[in-house]
Amino acid sequence: MKIDPLDSFDRKLIELLQADAQRPVPALAEAVGLSPPACYRRIRRLRASGIIEREIAVVRPKNVGWPLSMIVLISLERENAHTMNEMMEIFRREPEILEAWNVTGDHDFALRIVARDMEGYDNLAQRLFAANERVRTFKTLVVIREVKPLSPVPVAGS
Repeated sequence: MKIDPLDSFDRKLIELLQADAQRPVPALAEAVGLSPPACYRRIRRLRASGIIEREIAVVRPKNVGWPLSMIVLISLERENAHTMNEMMEIFRREPEILEAWNVTGDHDFALRIVARDMEGYDNLAQRLFAANERVRTFKTLVVIREVKPLSPVPVAGS
């Protein structure tokens, strides 16, 4: 669905919803200067158009038993469509892989992975990467400190 260009009301609504998706519509309406019904229609339109893809709770992994975070860079033996699709499906199925990107450059994929401990990560890496004939190399970067957690997408003046 194609959406008209975002106006200042839409941009402000998106900013507010990225900060707190559970904020009541009347409070959102007051903050942006619209009536609640007009605000609700705009939010529905933003959802229907795909600008608002989904509304989720952001959970800090270490607070629920996943204290280790890694970025893993993967290079494949071959970059044909079948192999790429197989690997993407493997990555989608693994709960410890929080995010996966098909990237350009020296690597084919970048993954964000969580683990309960180094032994758990090693088991996952052995199973998914080391024992997988499609994987040429993988490089693990252990996250020492989260500098900037998941942030809202800038929408002002877009």
